[in-house]
Amino acid sequence: MLKATPMHRIDFARIVGRAGEGLFSIWKTTGKGECTVMVDFELSQGEREFKKKAETFVRNHITPHALELDVRNEFPREVVQKAYEEGLMNLHVPKSIAGQGRTLLEETLVGEALGYGCAGCATTIMCNNLALAPLLLGANEQQLAKYVKPLVTADEVKLASFCLTERESGSDAASIRTIAKRDGNEWIIDGEKCFITNAPVASIYTVFATVDPSRHQKGIAVFVVPADLPGVKIGHVENKLGQKASVQSEVIFEGVRVPEDALVGREGDGFRLAMMTLDMTRAGIAAIATGLAQRAVDEASRFAYVRKQFGQAIGEFQAIGFTIADMACRAAASRHLTRHAAWLSDRRLPNSAESAYAKWFASDSAMTNAVECAQIMGGYGYMEEYPAAKLIRDAKLLQIYEGTNQIQRLIASSIILKQAANLDTGFALKYNGRNAPKI
Repeated sequence: MLKATPMHRIDFARIVGRAGEGLFSIWKTTGKGECTVMVDFELSQGEREFKKKAETFVRNHITPHALELDVRNEFPREVVQKAYEEGLMNLHVPKSIAGQGRTLLEETLVGEALGYGCAGCATTIMCNNLALAPLLLGANEQQLAKYVKPLVTADEVKLASFCLTERESGSDAASIRTIAKRDGNEWIIDGEKCFITNAPVASIYTVFATVDPSRHQKGIAVFVVPADLPGVKIGHVENKLGQKASVQSEVIFEGVRVPEDALVGREGDGFRLAMMTLDMTRAGIAAIATGLAQRAVDEASRFAYVRKQFGQAIGEFQAIGFTIADMACRAAASRHLTRHAAWLSDRRLPNSAESAYAKWFASDSAMTNAVECAQIMGGYGYMEEYPAAKLIRDAKLLQIYEGTNQIQRLIASSIILKQAANLDTGFALKYNGRNAPKI
């Protein structure tokens, strides 16, 4: 428990978690301007049930077929349709337009379960969360009813794609060259996007384009573009190292005309909406990575329990046992970082650094755990019939997409250094050396 006074400068009015459900809960208030806060990591009954539902779905419909889906190297339509019917997609669409209105924390519960079964399927199923986020953040009620509601009320699953990345604009999102020009009461969009998840099967695209390249990030706008409009084409479909149950391709826009109401927010809002979206959705990627990291722990420990060498289970050797313990620690730490980032976002508290921490730590942990899993399995870990090889191939992409882990560190370090301007550690420098830094 943490006893906080006004000196801690904590805004308790913004800590709105329900007892037993959020990360923090108000436990006791005194009459002296003090309150005691209980740190609480327990999920609510509803959250536990939803988590169990996702895990059951994965166990029944994904894990037994993951290797087969990897070999097929195609969009897993049957699995995605079933996930849609089970209510495991479009989680954060508000109830006002027929959505579920789930929290980001609940989304991470689903993401972790899906990542445990197959990171490729997880990316495919959760992609709508990314594509729809800019609309939920910036669109008006009429736009939400027109463009988003049909995706959550149809009998057959409908997909959306987030179109930001270009060949010459990856981490440098402000340098996009897709152009949007106003023509009367319409916009004309020209440009090419690449590495776009679910693009060949999407119904709509959330497209970031510049209305004036000279304005850099201030000239970027975001548009909703139906996939069936004239001038919208699918280009090269990627053949990837891993996550083969997820499809990515180029999307080409050649003189595509969209109505005025396809503009989300105002001209110049696009970059801000993109960054807000990524702050929110990084927790979802961290959740997928956490699931994969935990799967590596479970597969390695199960193998180490049954595999005998020198007359005993190999897990009883300290080198193997310590490795598994390290793996489990990484998975647990990833889980807490992920849920904390989601909890902050749900309460509209700043989470740019925390979501960056979660994304890079969880995906690095997934990669490390997958490699350690293969090492513990020895020769069997290198065989495609066992899960370790697929875990390695799938984990690599988690370190790259939705902002490389180097970019996540850049985001976090810039925030930390800005905060350092007003940082007081309590240390008073007493040093008489000439020209020494005065901290």
